[in-house]
Amino acid sequence: MANNKAAKPKAARKKSAKGGSGGKLSRASAVVTLVLLTLFVVFFVGRQLFLKPSAPASVEQSAKPQPSKAKVEKPSAKKSKKKSSAKTKKAAASAKKQAQKPRSKAASAVALANLVPERDLRPQFDYDFTAQVIEHEGYVVSYNADYKVPNWVIYELTLGETLGNLKRTNNFDVDPEVPEAQMAQLTDYRNSGYDRGHMAPNADMNWSQTAQDESFYLSNMCPQGHDFNAGIWLDLENQVRVWAERDSAVTIVCGPVLPRSSADAKRMKRIGKGKVLVPELFWKVVLMPYGGDVRAIGFVMPNHNEKVGRKNRPLTDYAVSVDSVERLTGIDFFPALPDNIEDVIESNYNIKSWF
Repeated sequence: MANNKAAKPKAARKKSAKGGSGGKLSRASAVVTLVLLTLFVVFFVGRQLFLKPSAPASVEQSAKPQPSKAKVEKPSAKKSKKKSSAKTKKAAASAKKQAQKPRSKAASAVALANLVPERDLRPQFDYDFTAQVIEHEGYVVSYNADYKVPNWVIYELTLGETLGNLKRTNNFDVDPEVPEAQMAQLTDYRNSGYDRGHMAPNADMNWSQTAQDESFYLSNMCPQGHDFNAGIWLDLENQVRVWAERDSAVTIVCGPVLPRSSADAKRMKRIGKGKVLVPELFWKVVLMPYGGDVRAIGFVMPNHNEKVGRKNRPLTDYAVSVDSVERLTGIDFFPALPDNIEDVIESNYNIKSWF
């Protein structure tokens, strides 16, 4: 019996011990579970708080551009489009302008630069004239600020340009390239009894609106008697146009005969408050560089302010050699030409080859 009684407590202790160990494990499991649950909650809550907003944003960024970026890029695209449109319009306008011109401006400028007359300081001239050389769309002018008229005007007239048909504007104006104090004014010509006579004629510039407008600059004008301007001078302008049509192109240099001395300058008539010189003679030199043999001819005409019976005075009566014009004006024409050609064409002219 004792053994049996003794066994019971031992068995009970074993059972109790077994039961105690199970309790410890149960509590440990509970603690572990609680910790894991806490970590899970923390992880889950943290994910909700920190990770969830950024993840969709990342997805949105990869799926499509952000609105903020679109706002920045859109105006830039508009600006780019506007710039592109402006360039296109500018190019189109430039192309249209070039299409209206029968020859390139660059080619004309080069041709004129090689043929611009130079002042030849000969002993009989005791002075030199002032000069401001200005290149316009259709002509080049050497402007004299002392006399407020051109020293000379040079331009090329081609067959294509003779086909121009723009209407005459009569918008006479000052040349914006000349300082105002040195420029003749419209009031100088008003009630003076003299026309504003073109050197480069408007009718030779009606192939371009710009060229035509610039032909009315007062830097291209000289005081001319009306009957001279509308008479023999006009006849010569029309004849030059015929030569351009016949020989494809001609180069024209023209201008007034300026004073040969200070005494001449004091004697010659002036008009207006600006004291614009009234030339007594005008000259014109025409060069045919393309049609067959190179040739040139000159003309010298008196600036009459009365009728001179131009129908009875053919242009041939005013024709002279280029050398004669050089001696009268002190200008060396076409210095860029080879001397052997220049000497021949300037010393001789064959009327039959012209008229």
